[in-house]
Amino acid sequence: MVDLASLPIPVVPYRPVCRPGLGVALVSLSELLTLTSRSFLGSPHRLGFHQIMLVREGHGTYSIDSAPVECRTGTLLWTRPNQVVQFVPSASMEADIIMFTPAFPLPMKAHMGMLDDLLRPSHWQLRDSELAAFQRVLAILREEFERPDQGLGEDLLKHLLAVALLHIDQMCRQRHTEAAPVTGDNGELFLRFRRELDRSYRTTRLVADYAAALSCSTRALARACREVAGTSTKDVIDARVALEARRLLAHTDLPISAIARHLGFTEVTNFGKFFVRRVHTTPGAYRHARTPEHTPA
Repeated sequence: MVDLASLPIPVVPYRPVCRPGLGVALVSLSELLTLTSRSFLGSPHRLGFHQIMLVREGHGTYSIDSAPVECRTGTLLWTRPNQVVQFVPSASMEADIIMFTPAFPLPMKAHMGMLDDLLRPSHWQLRDSELAAFQRVLAILREEFERPDQGLGEDLLKHLLAVALLHIDQMCRQRHTEAAPVTGDNGELFLRFRRELDRSYRTTRLVADYAAALSCSTRALARACREVAGTSTKDVIDARVALEARRLLAHTDLPISAIARHLGFTEVTNFGKFFVRRVHTTPGAYRHARTPEHTPA
């Protein structure tokens, strides 16, 4: 069985230079570039921590799980642990970067308990009002990070990071107003479903199987998915399978037939139809477009 974490893609561990031992760190892009090379950033690698980056000026390209994002002033990106990234900033690009371990944030409600959910949005182009508001939060967070710790520094940073994460969550909800407010029961059920999906997406894509594993009805699971994610249970399942398919096609040389079997398809033709329906191209064309000789420099 193939696991993306086992692939020969380097992992960047969480090793902050400033305030070692603390689970959060703030740096600028120019500071980061003194610690690592542009060539490394531009090659496929994975982060062993969360990274939130807000572009202040300049431009560049940032790829998350082979999905390229053209960055400019006001672009906000959230990279989650073990996502495959490539980053090509221009010489004039500057950005603010927050890095934090999965264990550092304060416990929050169910919908924010999905910090590691690879299916959540990963990039936004902030409007002027959103950019100004988020920059204010970042300024306070950076000021506290740079202040000498007098005993409560970690607690203050945990709360300020929570404010930053809630700003992002609120922005997402304002942009997707069709999603109803999340209730506790449905939020908890959806969180349990996403965890079960990450364990079982290779073996089943049936809604009934997930409902049985969670000891709930398919109707209850459908309500939770619609309320939290704004879509159907089947769509969430298929999105997770399609994500893994894109990763394996882009970052391994496994035959397409082997990828199909790995993802639970008994026939490669069924996998091809599924991939075209979800990604709007064939598996072979997707892989061909992402081989080095066809990837833009």
